[in-house]
Amino acid sequence: MTDYLLSRKFLEELSVFEKSVSAGDLTHLEETLVAIVQNPNLPGRVPSFYDPTSPSYLYRSRTILVHYRVTDRDEIQFLNLFWPRV
Repeated sequence: MTDYLLSRKFLEELSVFEKSVSAGDLTHLEETLVAIVQNPNLPGRVPSFYDPTSPSYLYRSRTILVHYRVTDRDEIQFLNLFWPRV
């Protein structure tokens, strides 16, 4: 399994996410993050074009959108977490 890092922004978004969703949504997020760590080249990922010198990707699973990149040390860095806020 690859190492992973959580950006400050991701942690802030995760804190809000945890307070506003169901236990099933939390489980789904955990499963999604594990899938990305195990295979960062998942089918369905798309380049974000945010910073061409450090490519990053968006991966959608149901209503969750995860922004991540693979570092020079082959670590997965989770950058942002998006979900519908009602």
